Amino acid sequence: MILLAVVILFPAVIAVLYWHLRRQPDRRSLWRTTLWIGAVGVTRAVLASLGWYVVEHTGGLLQIPAFAFAMFAWPEAAVFTTRRLTPAPPEFYVWLSFVLVVGTLTLVGLVALVAGRDR
Repeated sequence: MILLAVVILFPAVIAVLYWHLRRQPDRRSLWRTTLWIGAVGVTRAVLASLGWYVVEHTGGLLQIPAFAFAMFAWPEAAVFTTRRLTPAPPEFYVWLSFVLVVGTLTLVGLVALVAGRDR
């Protein structure tokens, strides 16, 4: 079910991002907008790391919103994690945040590059 939503939503988000970036009046505003949208990766990294930490270290009702935040990092966290019984070490959160920020900026930058070329 979640995979179906991702398959439908991901291309829609890319299309809307492309449409928005293509409507920018000049190259400077295009890249400024790209950096602002790419900064969403910082928010994504903070919320995902916080959610991951809370899921591993707490119980009860806090795990429901924390699990939703941890879902922001599923594709990237799949690269890092192996099955273990102990909580993730602190460097896991640093590397996960780095990959989330760089991945978001790269994706938005590639869409901006295509949108700028097509203008």
